[in-house]
Amino acid sequence: MQPQLNPGNSRVQARSFQISGRTNNEAQIQTVPRPEKGDSVITVTRGFRIQIGGAQAAVSNGKVIDLGSVLLEADSAVIWTRDISSLISNGIESEPLEIYLEGHIIFQQGQRVIYADRMYYNAQSEYGMVLSAEVLTPVPQYEGLLRLKADVIQQRSKTNFLAYDAALTSSRLGVPRYWLQAGKVEFSDQRSQTFDPVTGQITTLATPGATDMEADARNNFVYMGGVPVLYWPILSTNIERPSFYLNSVKVKNDQIFGQQIMLDWDLYQLLGINGLNGTDWTLSTDYLSKRGFAAGTNFRYDLPNGLLPGPTAGYFDFWGLQDRGLDFLGSDRFNLNPEADYRGRALFRHKKYLSPDLEFMAEGGWISDRNFMEQYFEREWDQEKDFATALRLRRYADNRMLDIWGQARVNDFLTETEWLPRLDHYWLGQSIADRLTWYAHTNVGYGHQRIATTPLNASEAAKFQLQPGELVDAEGVRAATRQEIDLPLSLGPIKFVPYLSGEAAYWGEDITGNDLTRLTGQTGIRSSLPIWNVYPNIESRLLNIRGIAHKATFQSDFFYADSDKDLSQLPLYDPLDDNSQEHFRRRLVTNTFGGILPPQFASEGYALRQGIQRYVTSGSTEVVEDAMQARLGLNQRWQTKRGRLGRERIADVVELDTDMVFFPQADRDNFGESIGAMQYDFRYHIGDRVTLLSDGYFDVFKDGLKVVSIGTMMTRPGRGEWYTGLTSIEGPIHTLVASTTINYRLNEKWIATGGTAFDLGEVGSIGQSLSLTRIGESFLLQVGANVDSGRDNVSFNFNFEPRFISARRLGAAGGQLIPPAGLLGLE
Repeated sequence: MQPQLNPGNSRVQARSFQISGRTNNEAQIQTVPRPEKGDSVITVTRGFRIQIGGAQAAVSNGKVIDLGSVLLEADSAVIWTRDISSLISNGIESEPLEIYLEGHIIFQQGQRVIYADRMYYNAQSEYGMVLSAEVLTPVPQYEGLLRLKADVIQQRSKTNFLAYDAALTSSRLGVPRYWLQAGKVEFSDQRSQTFDPVTGQITTLATPGATDMEADARNNFVYMGGVPVLYWPILSTNIERPSFYLNSVKVKNDQIFGQQIMLDWDLYQLLGINGLNGTDWTLSTDYLSKRGFAAGTNFRYDLPNGLLPGPTAGYFDFWGLQDRGLDFLGSDRFNLNPEADYRGRALFRHKKYLSPDLEFMAEGGWISDRNFMEQYFEREWDQEKDFATALRLRRYADNRMLDIWGQARVNDFLTETEWLPRLDHYWLGQSIADRLTWYAHTNVGYGHQRIATTPLNASEAAKFQLQPGELVDAEGVRAATRQEIDLPLSLGPIKFVPYLSGEAAYWGEDITGNDLTRLTGQTGIRSSLPIWNVYPNIESRLLNIRGIAHKATFQSDFFYADSDKDLSQLPLYDPLDDNSQEHFRRRLVTNTFGGILPPQFASEGYALRQGIQRYVTSGSTEVVEDAMQARLGLNQRWQTKRGRLGRERIADVVELDTDMVFFPQADRDNFGESIGAMQYDFRYHIGDRVTLLSDGYFDVFKDGLKVVSIGTMMTRPGRGEWYTGLTSIEGPIHTLVASTTINYRLNEKWIATGGTAFDLGEVGSIGQSLSLTRIGESFLLQVGANVDSGRDNVSFNFNFEPRFISARRLGAAGGQLIPPAGLLGLE
């Protein structure tokens, strides 16, 4: 039962009743009194409209809430009431009201609309019966409308409906491409208003059109193109997920996995249970002809409150199979026997705000063997966060943070540090005496660096070489505190910041098994000088320029550090590379350098040349050495006004950022070269849709990395985007790669997506892909092919995805998703 408003804190206005003609013609009304029953029978013909206003609740804060109004239109009707004059004057609370309607009926309550041939409605109890009905209703987290057609719809209350012989779909076509046919469907529609049980006040105001709809259906058939493709006895679901059982279908074929059929199911619907709002549960059932059957599940949640008050979000994802095939990983890694027969991965991540200043996080990550992720989830392996098994509690207080966490290693083929536990405290940007600024980071914990095991496959073991920093299995207490004091100064427009920092650190075990204490002192000065000038007379219609403003900022940072211990004495408790990079670098030593890694290409050396130790919040406590360097940079913007006359906006025409490092002690710090780590980033925005871009990085010592890329990007929002460019890499690896990608909506029905990469040297073709996506009224269908020259693999794929689900992956053009069917009416 819905709680009543507290009369002491609110005022409820009665529901009004109005009747008028449906068009310009007046409705014809005849009244027949029935004294023996104490009421009147009123017949209405020639088309009419009845407006029953919702109760108006004026709460104590002055806000007015409409508790639901009803609009009725029909050709003719019979109305039973005592006194229609009183009904019109005083509202429906004063008189009973029952209505029977016929002919082109439209019943609208909020954003829900019912079309019908015949209908009965009791206004006081909000009870009704509708024959040959069609309902259009909004659904949470879905931009379109849900459509229900039924022989009989019974409204048992304002929030409860029964439909018999019902068809449910989001399609607006006369004969839908898909629908759910059910013998009986029960809907429960709860509005998002809530009431305080003590005061009776409305505590949460309803979002216009928001609903919380649950459906329970029996004897369900899913029809596709008029053909029944699935039967399921029970469906119980929140209708914010308007797909039925199956969320996506993928069909692929390639030389590594063979024929593939991948189905993603809504597990809540399969089990016939109502899922908790804010959660999604998916079941994956996949078949790979060359590898075997696979199964997985993904459970996601985003809740305003969990077991304890406070926002809660996270997910659990598992996928695995009994693998009967061989791994094909490219280059010299073909036909590898997997290290496990039962393969898979499980990932869990959870975040909970116990209060605005207190955050709890938990995660767990298990992988069956070292090559599984690279074979089955390559993009996730290369680009996503490393798997970890850890607990973390963070407390925030203004510019301070206390972080208490612990981590354990689950996957023995990865080099990871276990912390049992570790505490980090940050205090950043603290003003002292209105002149100085203080920064501090202190950490202490018991760490155990556990080294990756050697591959079981003999060909991989022959090229497996651990990197510097992971050569020993070290453990012990590590404690460090790094402090910095800044003195910001101004000399006219120039900003100077002299700074002094120091660190004291202790390791219970270094690479020799002994304890080690290190003291480090660092000092330097940062400066910045902004300059600008305006050239209002520079104009060009061809170049789309109306005046130029040139803004530039010169930046510098001179840095000197002295440490009493060498980095080579320490294991890397804080790793620099992700797991995928570490796997690659262990093979790189043999494949590229013949088994001995030159110091120019060690991760630690690159981090030192980039000045990682300058920062109090550095990601690695160990990477500190004697150093001296001066970093010089220039950031520039050329801006103009673009747009229609009178509505101009400031836009960047050219962006050019440059940076370089000078090493006074070049032999010690940069392999004999005084200049290094030079880089630039260039953008020329010819217009709002076309940009020329280029960037580069240069180390000038022998075989140092030199990378340059140049390209063009064209973007048309909602229509498409295209990039083409060249990338040159010189150093230990030499290559020149031409690449292009395109995503373009050809017309209202088709999207083309493709890309190619070609090495202009000895390698030749790197890979190509091409796909076409058909935008159906209810579904997105994609067919495509992909050529992976590195793995000598050609694949063909077919993807089938409902257009109306919230997490679509196929339908995008120019950075914008294709909207759900029906959002803009019938397409």
